[in-house]
Amino acid sequence: MSAATSPGGRGRLVAGLGETPCPPTGVALAGALAERDRRSAETASLLGSGARAVVRLSARMPSRMRERGLCESPIERGAAAFESACRGLGVRVEGRGAGDGALGPWRLWASDASPAELKRAALIVEEGSYLGQLLDIDVAGQDGAFGRSELCMPPRPCVVCGRPASACAGRAAHPERDVEDAFEAILGLSSGALAAPGREIGSPDGGAVGDYPSSTIREIAYKGGDTP
Repeated sequence: MSAATSPGGRGRLVAGLGETPCPPTGVALAGALAERDRRSAETASLLGSGARAVVRLSARMPSRMRERGLCESPIERGAAAFESACRGLGVRVEGRGAGDGALGPWRLWASDASPAELKRAALIVEEGSYLGQLLDIDVAGQDGAFGRSELCMPPRPCVVCGRPASACAGRAAHPERDVEDAFEAILGLSSGALAAPGREIGSPDGGAVGDYPSSTIREIAYKGGDTP
């Protein structure tokens, strides 16, 4: 889940539900909030143990799709994609756990790299393929959450209308069925799109990320485009 931050983009890392498509309610909400708190404490523990930054990969998919087990494959492939992007940028990460819970499966890394370097790698995945649209890759450093705005990137768009996803999710702007249909269409495209011949999407050789990441992401990753 995307981290809740202060208006400036930094703040205490909270695995919030603000951009979660079709967030859970009732008993499911209680479980989701407990898992949010557990994740926050886990991140704080790693940072308190000396990690310069922590990265968490989770599914950006409606709760009913997570409950149907539809996010396991995207998470597995997304983990390979992120590690591939890190290798491409010369960034080292160390796997620090994986699991499942009320918010779905997750992967966790710690790193001595800067939050900015890790967020660049995350954005290459999130912006570079259909697979990335199904994923949240959150980065936290010693100063708190390091969001997209820190690299002069706009908020993630809603998969239904294109407006900021956090605004649409926060006010339940679209029927759940419409949101699920949109994500299921992306899931179908991610299963076979952008795979070069002989290279499986999600493979460690770099095929995990689409062949053509957006020019904006290329600029940020390789040309210092994050400079204000």
